Amino acid sequence: MSEHLVVDCLEYSAPTRERFLEWQRGRVGCVHVTISVWETARETLSVLGKWNDLFAENADLIDLARTVDDIRRISSEGRTAVVFGFQNTTALEDDIRLVQVFHDLGVRIIQLTYNTQNSIAAGCWEDDDSGLSTHVGRGFVREMNDVGVLIDLSHCSERTCLETIEYSERPVAITHANPIEFVGSDVELNRRPKSTEVLKRLAESGGVVGLSPYVRMLKGGKSATLQSFVDMTLWTIDTIGVDHVAFGTDFYTGYDVSMVEWWRAGRWGRRSPVPIDYDAPVVEWPDWFDSPEAFPQVISALSDSGLDDARLGQILGGNWLRLFGQTFSPTNGS
Repeated sequence: MSEHLVVDCLEYSAPTRERFLEWQRGRVGCVHVTISVWETARETLSVLGKWNDLFAENADLIDLARTVDDIRRISSEGRTAVVFGFQNTTALEDDIRLVQVFHDLGVRIIQLTYNTQNSIAAGCWEDDDSGLSTHVGRGFVREMNDVGVLIDLSHCSERTCLETIEYSERPVAITHANPIEFVGSDVELNRRPKSTEVLKRLAESGGVVGLSPYVRMLKGGKSATLQSFVDMTLWTIDTIGVDHVAFGTDFYTGYDVSMVEWWRAGRWGRRSPVPIDYDAPVVEWPDWFDSPEAFPQVISALSDSGLDDARLGQILGGNWLRLFGQTFSPTNGS
């Protein structure tokens, strides 16, 4: 089996050298990291500043990637390329000009909303699904298309996904979610997985979905096996085509429960609308994926399942690289 460039299109661990070494040991060539969820523009600038320090202090392991060529170069040097992304549009502060500002600073992926309703779109937690808003939402979609930002729909509602896929002039992504038809509606985070209709429309428009080993979105939860994850991957390939399937693990570690509270409620609530088990670990990962170091084991299982080398290369990184190449540059090509 030839060596493929592995892209993990969503991780949100507390960034430390230990994490970067795990990427190296797992031979992960590129990771999309989250730098903003509920942070304001000013707070997000501070996060970017901290990442600049991390790049300087760990230059032997990581570097910022703004283009596909950057990703290939950094990976070929035995380091991991880092792609900046937002999991919400809070940092844009409803100012359309900040899309360009943050693109200039290296941000290449932005999720329209994180679970809840905002001025742009409805999130997956909303009972009343209003979809993509007519003026603000469509305006920001056009701006992201023009500037060169890949739109992410992972935590968006069904209607938001379908309307954004239709309205966007460029293909979009679901960087980290699983198919509800495969995992079942009894998974813990049962509003997060995507319908087959959304996944098929995503594929028809040229987009890519990143599948995740996160136990709260896996069939079987904590008891999910590696074979079940492989089966989900093969099911998704059969359903929407190998050109549109990849990985976004959603892996995170290094946080206490206060960070989970921040993700769930930000500043807008005093408590999480989704229950938090304060007696349990912050997150549990399956024993076959307890860190990104496990990627070679997952790759071996996929290879043993009958995936040929060409298709394996697509789902490990080739599909993401194609999509990045189609979306990371401004429409004028400059």
